[in-house]
Amino acid sequence: MRIAWIGPSPTCDGGATYVATQLLRELVRAGAQVDCYLGARPEELPDVLLGEDGLRFVLCPNRWRWDRWYSRTPLLAFFSGMLARLRTQHALVRSIARRHAERPYDVVYQFSQPELGGLRRHRGVLPPIVVHPATHAAGELTWFRREAELARRSEPLFRRVSAAAVLSFRTLVQRRDLPRADRVIGVSRRFAQHLAADYRIPAKQLGFVVNPIDLDRFHPRNGTSHDGPPLLLFVSRISVRKGVELIVGLSHRLADLEGQVEILVIGGPTRWSDYRKLLADLNPDVAAYGGQVDPAALVGLYNEAAAVLAPSQYEPFALTVGEALASGTPVVVSDEVGAAEGVDPSVCLVFPHGNLDAFEAAVRRMLAEVGAADRAKLSALARGEAERLFAPPMVGRRLLAELEVAARR
Repeated sequence: MRIAWIGPSPTCDGGATYVATQLLRELVRAGAQVDCYLGARPEELPDVLLGEDGLRFVLCPNRWRWDRWYSRTPLLAFFSGMLARLRTQHALVRSIARRHAERPYDVVYQFSQPELGGLRRHRGVLPPIVVHPATHAAGELTWFRREAELARRSEPLFRRVSAAAVLSFRTLVQRRDLPRADRVIGVSRRFAQHLAADYRIPAKQLGFVVNPIDLDRFHPRNGTSHDGPPLLLFVSRISVRKGVELIVGLSHRLADLEGQVEILVIGGPTRWSDYRKLLADLNPDVAAYGGQVDPAALVGLYNEAAAVLAPSQYEPFALTVGEALASGTPVVVSDEVGAAEGVDPSVCLVFPHGNLDAFEAAVRRMLAEVGAADRAKLSALARGEAERLFAPPMVGRRLLAELEVAARR
């Protein structure tokens, strides 16, 4: 199979761009030939991909940079970055169309971005188009509106109005574009359901493929322990729909466990949503905000934690959940977290999203179970679930199978 890939530039730092690196590597190892169209410079490509047979890069460097007049504030960076990516994507799509005319591709695979952009204009001369979005604007907009009071406490009016306008516009564009793709792949079953309901995508066009987790980077480490009471770790963007207010509420609900439990909040804001002011209300007797940490430090924190918390109101996947399980650490998640689908409840307690009472009960239950369990056995079970559900070779084969479905059509 010949694949024209388009999406954000792969990296080894973490997040969606590291998912891209893993998927590219596994697709070519599964036998596909991939031409990767990127808005990157040669020196920005990850070394781990440069020696892969069957993988070729076609680059159109994006000239957008930090520390310019158009990127000096988060909001300016958000708008200007979006416009720059769109312009680059149009140039890359024109290149795909030219190369497809010379030597046809079986599919065009767009990773992460939901809007078709330049693909829509050239749809008539391209092979089947497959879109694999990481999130969708309709879901973000729903919770942006529902959490209006939280946003008012955290952000200035101009920022809120601008974000609402952009999310509303992107929702309209995505509602127009995504049903025109030949296949749309969710990163979880729950996310595929949201896409179908919000954008009226027929079931026959939908599939799902989870994100891979690097099982070499994230794994149990013998002898690693937290110096203090059991650690509950919340790793997330500190922004809309991530359940930040639930973490604040939980810190007060667990006041009776002062000295017996510690909640550590890790993460930073997005360019368009910043809830860090809410963290001023954390109960300092049991909780603290640790800011952002580098990927190496995060690996260690997963191993130190008694459990990782993911109380999101809307969450297509949640890499942190997969990374925690791969590290041998159990999780407490809301029923909206896609990465929790099919995970053994012995290492994954699920509560109804938005329900603080249920969240508190699940956390207390997890603390009791972790305290009474054989930690080595619990760690092995969590690790086994990550290997079963998120192993990169398995995910790569499933993705290739979804692309073959589109190619046959």
